[in-house]
Amino acid sequence: MPQPQPKPPAHPGAAVLAIGGMSLMLAVALELLGFSRKLDGLVTVWTSSSGLGGEFRGLAGHLPWLWTVPLVFGLAAGMLGSRLTWRRAVLWATTLFLTLGWIPVLALAGYKAAVTTPLLALVWCGLWSMIYATRHQEPGERTD
Repeated sequence: MPQPQPKPPAHPGAAVLAIGGMSLMLAVALELLGFSRKLDGLVTVWTSSSGLGGEFRGLAGHLPWLWTVPLVFGLAAGMLGSRLTWRRAVLWATTLFLTLGWIPVLALAGYKAAVTTPLLALVWCGLWSMIYATRHQEPGERTD
């Protein structure tokens, strides 16, 4: 029976930069194509039917990016620095949950929730971090 090939060594610094950069580029492209505006519009329609009175104001365009950029790189670093798949999944789910938590908070404050860009970037980042982590050596894993 053939021996399984050992996993290649991980390069977490380069992987964090590559995965985070790819995630941000995807988010920028989807925003430029208008995809995120359509989904944010659906979220706005849903929150406006919540019974909160008044008009919802739009957020400044840079505010979702102030959340997205550090969180994407932080999520990639956290997932690639963690052992075990379930821990990575908890990190990923927690960041998605926190980002979805913007919707009711912003609605109560009278703002339209612009969460599509951060969500798409975090989904992409978490997916590729999970793939990279499962195909490379975990932190502290022995190669004997």
